[in-house]
Amino acid sequence: MKDRAAPLLQAVAAGTVLAFGLGQLGALHWVLDLFAHWRVQYAAVLAGCGFGLLALQRPRSAALALLAAAPLAGSVMHYTGSPGPTAQAAPAVFRFATFNQSLGNPGARAIGARVERSGADAIALQEVASPAAVQALAAALPSYPYRHSGYGPRADVTIFSRWPLRDARSVELTPGGARAVQLRVDWAGRPLTLVGVHLHWPIGAENVRLRNAELEGLVALARGIDEPLLIGGDFNITAWSPVFAAALGDAPVRDCARGHGLVSSWPSFFPPAAIRIDHCLASPHWRVRRIAAGPGLGSDHRPMLNELELRR
Repeated sequence: MKDRAAPLLQAVAAGTVLAFGLGQLGALHWVLDLFAHWRVQYAAVLAGCGFGLLALQRPRSAALALLAAAPLAGSVMHYTGSPGPTAQAAPAVFRFATFNQSLGNPGARAIGARVERSGADAIALQEVASPAAVQALAAALPSYPYRHSGYGPRADVTIFSRWPLRDARSVELTPGGARAVQLRVDWAGRPLTLVGVHLHWPIGAENVRLRNAELEGLVALARGIDEPLLIGGDFNITAWSPVFAAALGDAPVRDCARGHGLVSSWPSFFPPAAIRIDHCLASPHWRVRRIAAGPGLGSDHRPMLNELELRR
């Protein structure tokens, strides 16, 4: 048994290192970028292989696997930080939720009940692809009388808000790409901008080209907004992708989840493989207090609640 198990663990560890290395070349080809998103799982697999090889008395192979796991685990810990205790509620706290509800999801009532309980000030919903779907959600969200929808060609985002809206519009992020919903919210006399997005699917060269251009379009949009800004939705990319890191390198918005623990959003039905492709980006006006994920509610995504406060 030992003679079979050790070579298997060695092969798994080698394959994991190879997969991680391919992911670091993700900017070169869309297939390589797909390997970048499972860094947490790679670290766990390498650690498991290392300890397994130790138990099988293969110290050299175990050391190599654990040495490979260490920088991956360190980068994950550096990114996620240590989520501290939840702070007491403050007057200037805004709760921005996002959720890809999946096309044809019949659970509008369950979605509405969850959002109502969350206390979110606004929610950006994706894959809301028809007026009928908007009406079903509106009926389930009585505390959110204000909304703007961008359904249509290359658009399926609706933002619901407790607060009055100004200047609502749909914005093409790149020629032929997805259309975002951009609006200004009158938050108890404080103006702020919300942007809801659903970027292109990460399979296929043209889809990925558009998604990457849409990311750049979001950064360009953010550069033109001086007031408090939040961007949220389904980005179809993780923070581990070199494409995502490059796009946000000198951007005027930051990834809200950085430093707030390990929160995954997809797939909701298989937690061991879960990654976070649903993001919130915030301008420097905001301090992130908490990031939380809810149950799938009939979707392959989990809803994300981003709680932020205005900096003084």
